[in-house]
Amino acid sequence: MDKEIIPIINWERETFSTPMLALLVFGSVAIFPTLLLPSTPSMWVAGMTFGYGYGFLLIIGAVAFGVSIPYFIGSLFHHKIQAWLDRHPKKAFIIRLAGEGTWFNQFQAVVLIRISPFPYVIYNYGSVASDVKYGPYLLGTLVGMTPEIFVAIYS
Repeated sequence: MDKEIIPIINWERETFSTPMLALLVFGSVAIFPTLLLPSTPSMWVAGMTFGYGYGFLLIIGAVAFGVSIPYFIGSLFHHKIQAWLDRHPKKAFIIRLAGEGTWFNQFQAVVLIRISPFPYVIYNYGSVASDVKYGPYLLGTLVGMTPEIFVAIYS
């Protein structure tokens, strides 16, 4: 980590202006999980460059944008995702459970999925097939991702 990631982070901070760095951090936090890439190093840059408050606001905005992309992409492929979930009922149990119940039940399920070790990047695409509405999906994501964001900013 000291030989690979830290030099890259220092290079980014020295090379780019603050507004450009904000755009890069926002874009990478929003797009990387969509492409199944880790975005935590970008969260580190946000914390080191913009501080805890502004870094958190930048990251939470990017997360909101970033989890919306796969949700709407997933809606285009709803039937294919549904077919995969039907073929693998044991693996899809948690995802299906998230779409059941009231708005608040869906919110709770999304929060639990976000804070669990379940690979939530996959859930971004599968949430549409589980019939989770966009409101509880987005709010549950923001609440469930808050601990991870704080850990990334403070580390």
